[in-house]
Amino acid sequence: MPGLIRAIVVACALFAGANAAAQNVAPRDLPIGQTNAPRPTTAAAVTPDLVATTDTARLAAALRVAGFAAEVSRQGDGAVVLAGANGAKFQATASNCLAAGAACTDIELYARFPDRPRPRLEVLNGWNNRTRYARAFLDPDGVAALQFDVGLSGGISQDNLAFQFELWAGAMETYSRFLAATATPRQAEPRASAPTPPRK
Repeated sequence: MPGLIRAIVVACALFAGANAAAQNVAPRDLPIGQTNAPRPTTAAAVTPDLVATTDTARLAAALRVAGFAAEVSRQGDGAVVLAGANGAKFQATASNCLAAGAACTDIELYARFPDRPRPRLEVLNGWNNRTRYARAFLDPDGVAALQFDVGLSGGISQDNLAFQFELWAGAMETYSRFLAATATPRQAEPRASAPTPPRK
């Protein structure tokens, strides 16, 4: 009996020590974006009818199925998808890939609005404070831009993926109208008039 009690005490001590060690790994000790939960790395890790990874060709096909115009464009060593919705053009990129351009678990949707006046930073901050999903900013050239990310880790349904694309299309349309409505009106510049010819 004493031996059994001693074994139980030792087992409890080992369990308590392991539990304490696990609790000492605080979230701030992990790299940004990393969690303790493992991320599926292949489509086989989730239900077959869910989309867990993609590549450029499959991304273009998914956009076309959802009703968008989309084609693959080679850029250097990689490729992106050039797409359009309701006259608005955008770029779709498969990212966070396990190999070069393959088994990617993230989708980045990006659009520029060069035909709209450059918005003030407080205007962009207002958009970001009031709007979900898509984030607005100025690109390196000072042009208004919009970005929307879709995560596939764990798998999402085909319908959900199509819905994410629809949200993006709606965000682009709303953002374009927002930029037009919040543009600072420019004062009309006086036109130079032709000189009056001298009277003869």
